[in-house]
Amino acid sequence: MQNEARLQKALAAGGVAAFDWDLKSDLLQNSESAAQILGIDPRKTVTSTSFLTRVHPDDRKVLKAVVRSVSPSNPSYSAIFRYIRPDGREVWLEETSKAEFDAVGRVVSVEGLLLDITERKRAEERQRALMAELDHRVKNVLARVAVVAMSTRQSSGTLDEFVRSLDGRIQSMATAHALLSQSRWHGVGLTSLVNTQLAPYATDANIRISGTDVTLTAAETQAMAMVLHELVTNAAKYGALSIPGGRVLVNWDRRPNGDATATLMLEWRELGGPPVAGELQSGYGTSLIRDLVPHELGGIVDLVFASDGLVCRIEIPLETV
Repeated sequence: MQNEARLQKALAAGGVAAFDWDLKSDLLQNSESAAQILGIDPRKTVTSTSFLTRVHPDDRKVLKAVVRSVSPSNPSYSAIFRYIRPDGREVWLEETSKAEFDAVGRVVSVEGLLLDITERKRAEERQRALMAELDHRVKNVLARVAVVAMSTRQSSGTLDEFVRSLDGRIQSMATAHALLSQSRWHGVGLTSLVNTQLAPYATDANIRISGTDVTLTAAETQAMAMVLHELVTNAAKYGALSIPGGRVLVNWDRRPNGDATATLMLEWRELGGPPVAGELQSGYGTSLIRDLVPHELGGIVDLVFASDGLVCRIEIPLETV
């Protein structure tokens, strides 16, 4: 009795149920662990017919075919299928069984084990979903890099200029991806994003950032990173960050729309820089800002090259992270 009790405990702990199917009576003798795995009442009689009715319809036909394929020369079989418990919960089972035959080769009984592999299947599904998401992201990144490379080349006068500009844009994208990786792609705070994009040029005196932190989605983070990079690059080459005494003020506000949505209002303002050159208004960076905000962020942008410095105002709808 003690050995039997230990065996039943071991089977239950391992998520395994043992059974013996007598084909003449069509009755299944199950170990006590079957009640835990299959959700059946151990006091009730179980037949192969009642068991099969709970096998997932998409798996039932295949399971029947596997069982019917046994023969005296090939008595063992294995199958993986879904089972719907009486409480409605779906579990994945892996069955490993062996048939016994009479003198004329007819199956008289089947003994086997049922292993609950639900968690393994869920882990595999999560892995497939992660791989699909990774594949999607990599394709998006490569497509974006290709577009940026082509546009940067068209707007560059020399090869050195092309390499510098492209490297800066790719580094900006990499920084945004690093922030997203830290949060496991659950979103990035706007404060962190602005600070990282401005970091190469920031001092205690030339940058002022203000605004209640807002969490951006992965898509918003990547698009906003590109916008900020172009603003930073322009300020460092031609604007307020190109000379001592220049300053950049970045402030934003999150404004509820009266429903479940909100709008981000962001302003980038440069002060104390050199006189604004008119030709900057048609560069690739400014074109990217004007195109990307409405097309990828669904917002509006007002880019003004005022005499005392560039002003960029952006309004975008915020998604729930």
